[in-house]
Amino acid sequence: MKKVRIFLASSAELDQDKLQVELFISRKNKDWHDKRIFLELTTWKDFISSITEERTQNEYNRYIQSSDISIFLFHTKLGRYTKEEFDNAHHAFLNSQGNVKKPRIYTYFKTDIGESPEITNFRKYIDNLDHFYDTYENMDKLFVKINRQLDKLENEGIIITPEAIDLPKIIKYAVYYFLLPILVLSGVILSFYYFQPTDLTVKIKETQSITGMEFKQGEVTLYYGDKTETKEIKDEVIFKQIPSKYKNNKIKLSFHSNGYLSIDTLVKTGKLIELPIKRDNSLGFIFGSVKDENMQPLKDVSISVKDIQVKTGDNGKFHIEIPLEKRAEEQRLTAFKQGYKTWDFTGVPSQTNEWKIILKK
Repeated sequence: MKKVRIFLASSAELDQDKLQVELFISRKNKDWHDKRIFLELTTWKDFISSITEERTQNEYNRYIQSSDISIFLFHTKLGRYTKEEFDNAHHAFLNSQGNVKKPRIYTYFKTDIGESPEITNFRKYIDNLDHFYDTYENMDKLFVKINRQLDKLENEGIIITPEAIDLPKIIKYAVYYFLLPILVLSGVILSFYYFQPTDLTVKIKETQSITGMEFKQGEVTLYYGDKTETKEIKDEVIFKQIPSKYKNNKIKLSFHSNGYLSIDTLVKTGKLIELPIKRDNSLGFIFGSVKDENMQPLKDVSISVKDIQVKTGDNGKFHIEIPLEKRAEEQRLTAFKQGYKTWDFTGVPSQTNEWKIILKK
């Protein structure tokens, strides 16, 4: 809404005329409402009347200087401060910066045969300022003249210009016909999403595979609430119909398979969880002892697995660590010592089961 500031001043004898002008401006605002123009009329009654640190007239003068239009009404007497207000408006007009000079000043004298000398002198004063003034006999004629000047200012498009964009109306339409439907639709979609059960896909990814010994099978267990769900897994499995309240929450997941490190972890429910698995050390270790036929420990017996070779100690014991790339579900082990028959056997590596070897002469 384009706001036009109007200051209306007169002597006390024209208080009723000022009141009629206020009503006229109010009707004009109704006519211009669709054009988004609002005339803000201010008189001395709109200022605080209590005692202040500076005289109240100074407030009037500041408002006059910042107004767009100043209207002055005169009759038989010159008000105590009316000339000062007029001079302030005229001074502000002369010193106004820019292409549009403000305030526009309109002066009206109510005709009367009993005009006082001070009014006569004030007319001459205005004439000397090259300021045009007008007269009125009654309020209807005054309204016609003020209305004509307001319409002229609107047509000129300088002081009174309709607001190019009705921002409040645009915001209203945007809220009711665009934003509100989007919010409602978003709420429906979010509610539908929130209350819909979710699925969880678990995919196995072996971090260090051994050629010929790829992952075959294991078990994945999902824990949520008081429910436990276990599935066999070879590549991937899908847990379906997980209650919506667990969406985007962390739930417990475990993995178990022979020959692999067990996993117990918390995962965030989503469409896909990739589970990295790694082999344990069960196939990477062989240990045991070598004795003779009399069950005496044999020292310096050569123990070989593939190209890995160790020798037994004083107590006849040995242990072999097998690198990941050389591990297998069965390993061929040979034991050799000069003067004894070579021992050759294929078995399963173990971290718990000891290999017991007897060499014969």
